[in-house]
Amino acid sequence: MLNSLLSRLLLMTSIMLISLAFAGGFLLQQSFSVVQIKALKERLKVHSYSLLAQIDFQDNTLTAPKTLSDHHFNQPKSGLYAIILNENNQRSWASISAKTLPNFNPSPIIVGKWQYSRAANGSEELFIARYGVSWDDDTFNILLIKDMKDINTDLKDYQKTLFILLGSAALFLFIMHFLILRWGLTPLKDLSDDLKKIQDGEKEKLSGSYPKELRSLTSNLNHLLKIEQNQRERYRHSLADLSHSLKTPISVIQGISYKQFISNEDQQDLQTQAGKMTNTIRYQLQRAVNGFQGLYINRVPIRPLVKSITDAMHKVYADKKLKITIQVASEYYFHGDENDLMEILGNLIDNACKYCNSQVTINIETSENHLTLDIADDGNGIPLHQREIILQRGVRLDTVEAGSGMGLALVKEIIDAYQASINISDSELGGTCVKICFNTKIIHNS
Repeated sequence: MLNSLLSRLLLMTSIMLISLAFAGGFLLQQSFSVVQIKALKERLKVHSYSLLAQIDFQDNTLTAPKTLSDHHFNQPKSGLYAIILNENNQRSWASISAKTLPNFNPSPIIVGKWQYSRAANGSEELFIARYGVSWDDDTFNILLIKDMKDINTDLKDYQKTLFILLGSAALFLFIMHFLILRWGLTPLKDLSDDLKKIQDGEKEKLSGSYPKELRSLTSNLNHLLKIEQNQRERYRHSLADLSHSLKTPISVIQGISYKQFISNEDQQDLQTQAGKMTNTIRYQLQRAVNGFQGLYINRVPIRPLVKSITDAMHKVYADKKLKITIQVASEYYFHGDENDLMEILGNLIDNACKYCNSQVTINIETSENHLTLDIADDGNGIPLHQREIILQRGVRLDTVEAGSGMGLALVKEIIDAYQASINISDSELGGTCVKICFNTKIIHNS
């Protein structure tokens, strides 16, 4: 039960309301009792003044009429009594109602001062008001006595009424607090429901209208969800890219395997391509976990990498009798990850060789702050209106040749990571020219 936030709040609310009800009831009961006693004192004072007006002192004797104006004094055990005691605590006079009452504990006479006490007469609880008076040289205590039966009855009735009212108020407040908590905690329930929908695949992010206290939480959760979605997307892309990247080495190996006799050179090619496959698998798995690591700066010689790729292309597309022109100086370097450059050049050169008639040119130039890669072919080219969409993942213009449509999309992802640019245009050979420009200043500063 206490695993529920609502239950915890309601438990604390119940304890608070019960405590307040008991404390409030006790204070109100005490206040009511004080008011009742105060009112009783005032009534007894009025009776004393009336009694003094009817009593006379003559020849050292108190005289009073047989019956007093208030009929309660004239009835035995009426609950209202009057007694006058002398300084020796002996009765000088008593009302008819007080004939059977004792004199109670003696109390010194203080003229002109009221004294109050309580006493018991059997099962009867009495409230006693004493007032000291003086006639000539004699002093007396006037005792006005009232039983507490009516007051106790009123107090019990008040307690019952108070219990009902406070109980009803506490119940009302509990219900109202329950409704307020239900309403106030609704955003948390909505958040839980939205997370369940995300878990079930019905939603991709938290899109509800949440109060400002939860917006930071939902924003952070959406950020985490975005990271997780990107991670899953990266896994999916990396697996597709891995398959695509292994295509060329596998093609080379397959071409060699068809030969009846394998020369030492072919064996060396097999080892080279197997090594490339191992490096490619390692690179793609690393990228699946960490994303592109292109901004870790290395100086990668460009010409040996281009030569390695073109040698493989000659074997893969041996039937085309390719004429590949390489224009790259041996002192040119790529500042980044070697595997990234391998992916870029491998995909672009492979596409050029696949769709050319026979000629491919690779021109790489550097300046103070730029590195430019130009790969051109003499194929049929790419229509102008299709040059943007072929950079999208999975999009292929050629449905005849085998492929997955991942190559240029992978190239685009890598160059975006390097803040580079890619441009597709017509080549001087009549086919397609793909130009990539790296801002080496940005790469170094990163």
